[in-house]
Amino acid sequence: MIQLKSFLLFMSICILAACASSQKEEEVVIRSEKDPAIEDQARSNAKLYNQSVARMAKTLQVPSITYEFDSVRPPEEAYPLLDKIATIMTEKPSLHLIIEGHADVVGSDEYNYWLSAARASAMKSYLVSRGIATDRMRIHAYGKDRPITLDNSKEGRRANRRVEFKFTKRNWQAVY
Repeated sequence: MIQLKSFLLFMSICILAACASSQKEEEVVIRSEKDPAIEDQARSNAKLYNQSVARMAKTLQVPSITYEFDSVRPPEEAYPLLDKIATIMTEKPSLHLIIEGHADVVGSDEYNYWLSAARASAMKSYLVSRGIATDRMRIHAYGKDRPITLDNSKEGRRANRRVEFKFTKRNWQAVY
């Protein structure tokens, strides 16, 4: 009798586990559909990244830079873009730059806030090494609070790990 109860308990656990695993597979299929925002960002970044310094200075639009998972070091493709930004800021001393750091959903809120701030700081440090005054740049760290997409796939998380740049003519000392 005890063996029969043990066998039935074992079988019910197996059946529940099978139902649970099939449910997870369905969730993965639903989430595997790409969010159009990911492709829109990639297209926009490719278009903006290939623009000349003169065009970037005219439009004041800069592509975002995506980071590898848990990385603070700027990717190699970021340096030519940062050099373009430095050139524009040198030629147009009235411009200021807002550097916004973002992270994906993996990790605690505190860690992602720190990580996004460290990414933005790395960009600012590079621009300072190119002769741009620190008082012409501001850093905003958002952690995982401002995602491009809620897609939790590998591509979605990568799209959210980024630093964005915004040129402004704002006077930092002015009150708004």
